Amino acid sequence: MDTTSTNRKHKTLILTLLVFGYIINTFDRIAINVAVIPISKEFGLTETQVGLIISSFFLSYAIMQPIGGSLADRIGSRKVIVYSLIAWSILTIVTGAAWSFLSLIAFRFLFGIGEGSFPAASQVSLAETFPQKERGRAKSILLAGGKVGGVLGTLVIAAIIAHFNWKFMFVILGFAGLILALFFWKYFHPVEIQLESQKTAGRKMSLKEAFKTPLMWKLTVIYFGISIVSWGSASWMPSYLVKIRNLDLVSMGAVETIPSIFGLITILISGWILDKYMVGREKYLIVFGSLMGIVSLYLFIHSPSIVYVIVYGSLSNMGVCFALVATLTMPLKYVASSSMGSATGMIYLGGQTAGVIAPTAMGFIIQQFNGSYNAGFWFLIAALGISLLVGMTLRVSNTTDTQAGELLQVR
Repeated sequence: MDTTSTNRKHKTLILTLLVFGYIINTFDRIAINVAVIPISKEFGLTETQVGLIISSFFLSYAIMQPIGGSLADRIGSRKVIVYSLIAWSILTIVTGAAWSFLSLIAFRFLFGIGEGSFPAASQVSLAETFPQKERGRAKSILLAGGKVGGVLGTLVIAAIIAHFNWKFMFVILGFAGLILALFFWKYFHPVEIQLESQKTAGRKMSLKEAFKTPLMWKLTVIYFGISIVSWGSASWMPSYLVKIRNLDLVSMGAVETIPSIFGLITILISGWILDKYMVGREKYLIVFGSLMGIVSLYLFIHSPSIVYVIVYGSLSNMGVCFALVATLTMPLKYVASSSMGSATGMIYLGGQTAGVIAPTAMGFIIQQFNGSYNAGFWFLIAALGISLLVGMTLRVSNTTDTQAGELLQVR
């Protein structure tokens, strides 16, 4: 009984720290999406240049996904997470010292290297800490932390910039990350509470093997499509609300929180549904969510007022969140713990590659269509259509056990 109670406390501690890590991670990542509004005025940037600044981060961020995952498999998630948190916090502070378009490109690229190992390493921590039957809920709580960061982040960041300036905002966020890194260094020890999945794990799967597995490729493509929508919306929605819907910076931040709140609720519900009712049937949630997102985005384009923008934006975000949780939960259930970093690093590579493409592509499309954001949103609809089609082809064995170091076979 004491052992059970101790394990529960350790799991709660690990998950709590990871949630705060995701909140800070999201704050630091989305800060540029709001800051770029005053930055573009100060430096005289075009939409394409704004997209390049945002995409420069995702280029290095994408490259680090499989590298960070593989490192977490080899040396443990704790070291990778702590060093990543310290690195990206320092580089967040440095971003506040940017003086030109090229300096922003350089700092955001380095920031991506610092932050890129965190997602896959955190996935390894979940596998080290939680049994399979609890991983869907654990992952949904972790993703909810990111949504909390989205709910609070845009509003807080916009308020800081409005009252001070964008440079001071980056300094504040960076120091907050360094403080959190101290807590991780002292209290974050997932390896000490490994459960039965780690005890039975055998040969580790290499990155090369992950890239040869059909299931991993399908999940990577699905996550790519979902992430095009996520990062495209995150990058350009603030500018859309200010320039097209004529909101001021603080009002924009308030409006942006509403879809994020609905997304947060959806994420928490999704994890519970996946653990309780959809083992082996995760693809149906991916298909449903993708379809819901497509329809909502189409209606969003034709929104006659800000009220409809909020409603359809919220429904779109809910659909994307359904598909997102199902996609990222599948490797936790169908990949052995010893290979979690390599497998999820590949999937996250797809998502962050979308982060490289989406901001610049949307900026280019908007500029080519004479400032029409509707053309950019059609690009998001097409990307989500890819996730829908590939999601329909998913087949996995309906079982609760994985073979040591091996992926389940795709039917």
